Amino acid sequence: MRFDFLFVFYFLISVPSFALLPLITNDDTGSSTVILVSMDGFRSDYWEKTETPRFHELMKRGVLASNMKPVFPSVTFVNHFTLVTGLFAENHGIVNNSMWDPLLDRNFDIRDSKEADRSEWWEGEPIWVTAEKQGVKTASMFWVSSSAEIKGKRPSYWQPYDASLPRKKRVETVLSWLDLPKEARPQLITLYFEDTDEAGHRYGPDSKEVIQAIKNLDDAIGLLIDGIKLRGVEKETTLILVSDHGMASVERGHRINLKNYVLASEAKIVGKGAVSLVWPNGKVEERKILERVKKNPGAFAVYSKQNIPARYHFAKHRRISPLVFSANQGWYLEDSLLPSVKPTIFGLHGYDNSLPQMQAVFLAAGPKFPEGTRVGEVQNVDIYSLLAHLLNIKAEKTDGDFARISNLLGLQ
Repeated sequence: MRFDFLFVFYFLISVPSFALLPLITNDDTGSSTVILVSMDGFRSDYWEKTETPRFHELMKRGVLASNMKPVFPSVTFVNHFTLVTGLFAENHGIVNNSMWDPLLDRNFDIRDSKEADRSEWWEGEPIWVTAEKQGVKTASMFWVSSSAEIKGKRPSYWQPYDASLPRKKRVETVLSWLDLPKEARPQLITLYFEDTDEAGHRYGPDSKEVIQAIKNLDDAIGLLIDGIKLRGVEKETTLILVSDHGMASVERGHRINLKNYVLASEAKIVGKGAVSLVWPNGKVEERKILERVKKNPGAFAVYSKQNIPARYHFAKHRRISPLVFSANQGWYLEDSLLPSVKPTIFGLHGYDNSLPQMQAVFLAAGPKFPEGTRVGEVQNVDIYSLLAHLLNIKAEKTDGDFARISNLLGLQ
């Protein structure tokens, strides 16, 4: 199926702009479609940083949450997988962007796409797998885990992640799926943009580059909205905009060097930034590390599986290390003896998921969402249940609660 789609895709992008014209009529809309869009690193207050006419058009047409709470740690892979499985990290197995599995004896890193596509890393069931099992076609214009085979399935249409693919081409691909014949058309489509995350990391969340990234995404969503209207399927299409986490400003001098607490001979260190997973060689080494922390405390916390806050839901999985170093917001963890090469000011996330600057966004417009509605906090573990309801499919058991999110549909 993927190879057939690629042929159609490359044909569409090789022809002039009339490829955007609808290939179906308003009489052939078939079942309704849900388009789930992720804007990586789009913080909950970014809506008001600059003029965003297309975002605000959706706000008038649908439901806007004050914020969406991510799960801990508030990083990309963890939260993208939570959004589509409804599970906390300790239950879906993606516990950080970098991790080690003692059973598999292998390392996972988001920059290693070959390793990340191995099925054994992904222990939850994404919404597209649930849908495909029930005969509902799905498509993914990039989403964490969508290129991995999970429970023997992938989306009907998908592509390997390519960060260089322009926003316009991504939107055109989504619109081309809407142009497919009724029997081949997906009812769930995911779409991903990394713009605000990249700008936030490199320049900080208060930079002019982040403002430009917000404008670029507003334009991209505008292209999507216009394409949907052009096809006459606006009343049958639900558009949901989310993000995975927020972003905090960090100074280069706010560095915590793990070498001051963990010797290479004592433990394995996996990951840096806001969270590092530390695997001591044994109980003796673990006590030595904790003794150094006690003698020289810093802008961080160290948790064992026994004392990590229950609200983090971050204790049960085998990939969670015996010691978890968690930096205070505005600080970062490294394990190099060399001076930091970070910019003077940069952006980081992964901190305590209850902090205001870690909050994500939720905005939805479609036939089941009341117009011009404002609600309070939404939790991202509930999004899977919401999607299952919109697709009219039976959901798997999750850590979410549809009753908690049903108010978005005016059902309470």
